[in-house]
Amino acid sequence: MITRRIRTICAALTVVAPLAITPLGARAADSGAFPLAIAQQPQRWALEWYIATKEGWWKDVGIDPTMTTFTAGPPEIAAGASGSWEVGGAGDLPSMLGAAKYGLTTIAIADSEAAIITLMATKDKADAYLHNPSLIKGKTIPETSNSTGEWGAAACLEKKFGLKPSEYHFVNLSPPEINAAVSSGRYDLAQVWSPNVYILESAIGAKVICNAAQVGVPITSNIFATQAFATAHPEIVAKFLAVYLRAIAWEREHPQEAVADLGEFFNSVGVKIPPAYLAQELHARPAYTLDEQLKIFGANTAGTPEIVDWWNQLGTFMQSVSIVSETPPASQFATDKYLQMIAADPKLRAFANDDTP
Repeated sequence: MITRRIRTICAALTVVAPLAITPLGARAADSGAFPLAIAQQPQRWALEWYIATKEGWWKDVGIDPTMTTFTAGPPEIAAGASGSWEVGGAGDLPSMLGAAKYGLTTIAIADSEAAIITLMATKDKADAYLHNPSLIKGKTIPETSNSTGEWGAAACLEKKFGLKPSEYHFVNLSPPEINAAVSSGRYDLAQVWSPNVYILESAIGAKVICNAAQVGVPITSNIFATQAFATAHPEIVAKFLAVYLRAIAWEREHPQEAVADLGEFFNSVGVKIPPAYLAQELHARPAYTLDEQLKIFGANTAGTPEIVDWWNQLGTFMQSVSIVSETPPASQFATDKYLQMIAADPKLRAFANDDTP
């Protein structure tokens, strides 16, 4: 039986918070650079764009970016359907939902997230749930529907705690709503992803009782482009991706500076977490360099790219809970075309690897 969901989306919390609202045409006229609308979330994987802006790398590839911040993947993907942005990032589940709805194309992996997609319980209930999972039966559990969190929560409940979908109920809340509801004592069990994990841990002593890594779920966030934009401007997509990859390479070379920049980025999007958690966040969500991305998208020893295996596992889950009727084929909607464009261009490859002087 498919998990019953209590739909209580608060419209006010799905409104995005634009960081800049200058018309694209006006920006192009002012700077001469290509105006690019980028969708992001207050997540670790958006750090790369913050670093790129701080370091001035966008101008090196002739791009003038405008960032729009969304609370979670579902409202971001909905906005993409109307052309509100051209490139961006989100969890793998929203990414596939965008592929199914309007051909959203994954062009790279943003980061690995299995370790930070969690089920959390309040400190007075965590040990009891771990020792006696039957206590979870009949619980109403807040989660963000159509997100990577939904996949991770469902997998934890099934594989670690042995519960069937009919034995619990999901209620659809945004991440800020989940934080508020758990902090107020309305719920004692919730699906939470970082940085909200650290917020609840530090604020009320909530504990992680399962994460997606423990149950073998290959959750990632992805970098993508709308199909129409990628078709019309493949060279801009490749340059955009090269900027992202340069920031990853830079983070490897400057780990302490990356921690400080993550704190600055979170502050810029209204996320307040204790500084002690910043290094943990980077460690728990590894990002991939150009060469590492090429390996993920290339054929492995079994002849199947790792990205295809991850994609198909996700598609199986999404079909099982009726988010999609069929899995969009990875061959059409997860491509290494733009990674290969970067790799084939000596100057762009050096730029992406942060090898430029």
